[in-house]
Amino acid sequence: MDRQTLTGMSGANPLGFMASLGLLRVLSTQGREARLGFMDDGTYHPFVEAHESDLSEIVANDAALAGGEQGWVLAYKKQEKNGDKVVADLKAPPVEFSRFLARCVEQWLLGDGEPAAYAAAYGTSTAVDGKGNTKPMALHFTAAQQQFLGTVESIRGSVTSEWCALSLFAGHAGRKGSNLRWDPAAERSWALMANNPTTDGTTVDAPIEWLAFRGLPLLPSFPFGSRILTTAVAGRGEEMRMTWPLWSVPLSLATAKSVLHMAWTDSSRDRAPRGVFAVCSSPIRRTSQGFGNFAPATIRS
Repeated sequence: MDRQTLTGMSGANPLGFMASLGLLRVLSTQGREARLGFMDDGTYHPFVEAHESDLSEIVANDAALAGGEQGWVLAYKKQEKNGDKVVADLKAPPVEFSRFLARCVEQWLLGDGEPAAYAAAYGTSTAVDGKGNTKPMALHFTAAQQQFLGTVESIRGSVTSEWCALSLFAGHAGRKGSNLRWDPAAERSWALMANNPTTDGTTVDAPIEWLAFRGLPLLPSFPFGSRILTTAVAGRGEEMRMTWPLWSVPLSLATAKSVLHMAWTDSSRDRAPRGVFAVCSSPIRRTSQGFGNFAPATIRS
């Protein structure tokens, strides 16, 4: 298999790490033999070993073929003063989320496990927020008028092969558009900026954000009493953070999934036997409006 280093990405960035998982998953679920690892030379660039050479075209085709009605889309009607509004977000009323889960199970029984894999990442049928709606995964950072799955569709529709090449191998490929707030650089707190961020607009690296979304099934959520826990995320409130390992030994999709379900701490004795050379940890910040953002990660070798 050929090795390609994705020099436009960093596994030490939560968005870059999630996108790396997404690329591994896209390649693997398409029947391509692939393995993922990260450079231990201080760049933390991900690399993939696969027989396929044109990764940019593969990612662009994946986004294009995902158009139309997808089983992973959770959409429901919400009553407002001016009539019903279709909402594509994860904070659905529990009855709507239960219907979505039932549809996913039906599709799984018919041989299509993709919707169920996403449903397991989105939330659970038990946890609700303060408004009585479904409590979504810890990686749900959108709020107010920004709808998570609506933003995903906007991102998907803008992915091109040319943009993929820049994102994967050049980096700094952001363009104007809405993002999922998974990149620490996307945090737009007025307290941290010279100008009001609401007037500046936002940027998105669509291929990377799309791949990060494609990697979500590797980070499923689980019910814990009346709460929800998300893989790789621990803590509550201001203490919530995502922690993930970086490994130099190329891993298959199944092995990477098992590694993500382990508890990675600074004192872990499981690193060396598994080729893990660093552990990254990124705090999750939330505003009073409900928006989330990753803070820059700390890296411990």
